[in-house]
Order: sequence, then structure tokens, then C-alpha cells
Amino acid sequence: MNYGGRYLVFWKDMKVDGTDALMRSFDTTIEAKAYIQGCVDSVVTFTKGANESKLLSEFEIRDVNDEHK
Repeated sequence: MNYGGRYLVFWKDMKVDGTDALMRSFDTTIEAKAYIQGCVDSVVTFTKGANESKLLSEFEIRDVNDEHK
């Protein structure tokens, strides 16, 4: 499957069925990490009592090349 980028960002256990939600794909891990930080910043800004460290740990970056091994 062609995702458009090499690195996939997932939000762990976010789907109704408990599986990981595919968020976006990126060409570099730097872009993926910046996207995750932006998502976390948004949640922290608009959610009372949100824990930034906990939220950061809920995201995962996967290498598309590792998915095909």
C-alpha cells in the first residue's frame, strides 16, 4: 500500500475496536515528531488536566519498510 511517505504516525488504541489509528505519513521522522507534538499541543491547550507526557507516549512512528519485512 502506498502511504505517500516512509514514516507513519499512529495514535495507539484510539479506534473504537481498540486498534491503532493511522494519522498521517511523512518523509522524515523529524516531520512525524513535529506533527505528534502539534497534536499533543492542541489537546493540552484545549483539554483541562491533559498530561503532555502521557499523550506523547500514546503516539507511535512506524517505518513503512519495517511493515513489509
